[in-house]
Amino acid sequence: MVKDGVMSDVVTFNSLINGYCKSKNVEKALEMLHDMHLKGIHITPNVISYTCIIDALCKDKRLQLAVQLFKDMQDRGVAPDVFTYNALLDNLLRNGQIDEAISLRKEMENNGVAPSIVTYSTIINGLCEAGRLVEAVDVFSTLVAKKLRPNVRTYTTMVKVLCRQGLLGDATKILKEMADNGCSPDERTYNTIVRGFLNASDIAMALDHLHTMRGQGFVADSDTASLFLSLLTSSNVSDTDKALLQKYFLQNNGEEENE
Repeated sequence: MVKDGVMSDVVTFNSLINGYCKSKNVEKALEMLHDMHLKGIHITPNVISYTCIIDALCKDKRLQLAVQLFKDMQDRGVAPDVFTYNALLDNLLRNGQIDEAISLRKEMENNGVAPSIVTYSTIINGLCEAGRLVEAVDVFSTLVAKKLRPNVRTYTTMVKVLCRQGLLGDATKILKEMADNGCSPDERTYNTIVRGFLNASDIAMALDHLHTMRGQGFVADSDTASLFLSLLTSSNVSDTDKALLQKYFLQNNGEEENE
């Protein structure tokens, strides 16, 4: 690409590729990558060029082509970085290819690329969604030894894992651990633990966490609200628990009207 006598460099191409990827025009981004190869040694695609397109292909659910491009970059001597691996890992996990994702994580370590907390958070969530809860807990337990600090996504995923295992006491401890480590629970964290207690028919504790959540300025999301409504009409919920739910919502509706 030459304009007004100025030869484009890899930065210019990468900017164009990034623009095409953000506008979901992945085919044009692939054309740009092909053009870079034609330029030869003077304008060789780098890890940014490939990662941007691999990430876009993953988001476009074109995993096979993303994997092909991932292999191609290595064949051409371009080493993937943590962002490249994370993009591919996330898509593998979303597609239920858990073992392939775990193998890829091992590969990145063997290639001298240290997995980040994003890497592990993604793997923990993927294991959780696949129902491999014990493995998710095992991965989480290795983070301290790896000197990685869990973020709010990591903790929230662990709350979800523990709730699904019925370990609600441990899930509550995670909230305290978050606070102790300076990582405040967010709206998703609170909604996750509230639903965990609701699904376990522990209405009192669910309302206790809901009260704390509201005090932090968060609200119940649509899934949590729907679950509350279903419990109010469920024949499996005791009259005592229904009365507790009704009392809570009447009190809080009154508070909102007075604000």
